[in-house]
Amino acid sequence: MTARFAIAGSGPAGCYLVDALGRAAPGAVIDVFERLDEPFGLVRFGVAPDHEATRAITRVLRRPFDKGAARLHLGVEVGRDIGLASLRRDYDAVALATGAPVDRRLGVPGEELAEPSGHFIRWINGHPEAAPPARLAGARRAVVVGAGNVALDAVRLLAKHREIDCLNPLALERIDLLIRGGPEDVRFSPAELLEIGELATAWPDLDAFEDAGSEATVMLKEFSARPPGRGIPIRFHFHTQATAFLGAGRLEAVQTDRGVLPADLAVTCIGYGKAAIDGVWPTGPEPEPGLYAVGWAARGPTGTIPTNRAEARALARRMIAGLEP
Repeated sequence: MTARFAIAGSGPAGCYLVDALGRAAPGAVIDVFERLDEPFGLVRFGVAPDHEATRAITRVLRRPFDKGAARLHLGVEVGRDIGLASLRRDYDAVALATGAPVDRRLGVPGEELAEPSGHFIRWINGHPEAAPPARLAGARRAVVVGAGNVALDAVRLLAKHREIDCLNPLALERIDLLIRGGPEDVRFSPAELLEIGELATAWPDLDAFEDAGSEATVMLKEFSARPPGRGIPIRFHFHTQATAFLGAGRLEAVQTDRGVLPADLAVTCIGYGKAAIDGVWPTGPEPEPGLYAVGWAARGPTGTIPTNRAEARALARRMIAGLEP
């Protein structure tokens, strides 16, 4: 009997699972349901547009579909257009590869005046459901909240706004980066920091500090020793938290626990969360017998895109083993 598999979501995790299932079970029927009219999820809409090498991975992700090993159904949302129970009835196994699409919130007053990072990056990438920021034209000061690579992505894109069509209306003169911990607590990768240090349009502005234990702190310490540069200063505020976003209908300033920063635009980069799929919360690789999860839907928003490949291979073996009587 031919095995039948259904996968909800066509991002990297889902596509790697398609490839792994196709290799482990040649001839199996594999149907992928994607709620948007474009495939590839995070790679298409969540990766910064200037990271072209990462975005080029779509050439790998599309191979199983080009070879006819799987069928891709676009514009079909599980839970809206087709029920999860129906999929589980019609297929031998179903996998959720729906990511972690919900922006986490700070839970402070006025947060609706700020842009959550997921929404902001999706809008820059042309996501059909992402609206532009309320105030863009002529904005001179931006505040970014976060201590990870997504925050540096937001900072870098803002600093390069003249090179990005949808951000071109900005007129930024300063970017403030709010980091709750100290330099030793950041989760920046050296590669992302290197990009900040090499910007032609902006320069990192931070006070000298002593700790230089990790590669990231060594780079930050080197930044602190640089003289003022040309273009937009990117001010690193360590041990600083946003406590409120201020303004009447539009953002005017960000209140922090160390003072008030004028701001026309703010982007919060504090992580992502999962969403229920037709009433089921994906948890771990097998939330229920015969129902599986992979990628961020299984483990939460951690790891890199290549992490999904090894996980997909392991899950494919588990799914196939689950078919045995």
